[in-house]
Amino acid sequence: MEIKFHGVRGSIPIPSKKFLEYGGNTTCIEINSEDFQLIIDAGSGFKNVQIRSEVPTFLLFSHFHHDHLQGLSFNSALFSSRHQLHVASGLVGLEGLKSALSIAFTPPLFPLDLINDNLAFNFMDFSTLQAAAIDFFSVEAFSLCHPGGASGYKVSIGNSSVVCGLDHEYGLDDSLDANFHRLSQGSDLVIWDGMFTDAEIEDKRGWGHSSIEQAVDFSSCSDAKLIFITHHSPHREDKELDHIANNLLSDRVKLARENEKLEIL
Repeated sequence: MEIKFHGVRGSIPIPSKKFLEYGGNTTCIEINSEDFQLIIDAGSGFKNVQIRSEVPTFLLFSHFHHDHLQGLSFNSALFSSRHQLHVASGLVGLEGLKSALSIAFTPPLFPLDLINDNLAFNFMDFSTLQAAAIDFFSVEAFSLCHPGGASGYKVSIGNSSVVCGLDHEYGLDDSLDANFHRLSQGSDLVIWDGMFTDAEIEDKRGWGHSSIEQAVDFSSCSDAKLIFITHHSPHREDKELDHIANNLLSDRVKLARENEKLEIL
């Protein structure tokens, strides 16, 4: 399977030349194989996803804060009868999913009703999506430490797996951290929320995000093959991310970049 980062920024998109190297779009991760397409979150990077019509396409939401859904209305595939997305969330059921998206994408918050009667969307409970996807991949949802809740996902094909833990505040809830660690054991890739540094997070407890240094610590107690840090702060310019990459990280811990692709066998 191939993983592509269409958005690596947290909170708000950043259209500035100081952010071009790593990217300014908000969270959107695509997992592809020859048999399916899976998208996790629809931040502003979602507008650049090429929705495939020849294979089943699945869309999972971790939660419904603006930076994880603000790109949903700007992908032209949603206005074509050739495409359909099977949509679910591990955080809420079918009615909660439609309600959250309807609030965001119907008047008065959005100029038209994007959600109801849109044939591009096949909304379902998470368990229904699990069953619909079983011939292509398996996916497990797990709870994250974030205001209002958020759902992480472990996606597996055969012996290969990817664990996506956005948005999560590591170090605040021992039981959630332990489960995150358990699911990450033996995985090929862990996608980590690195919104803050250790210095920044001191006065941001309860905001629902982890630090870059915590990803490094996590790598030392986990046998995950690779950790990609994403959800970069909207204030962190390319030059600072370069400094972090050169001085804090290791061969197993990387900073995600927009449009970056990773192949997992």
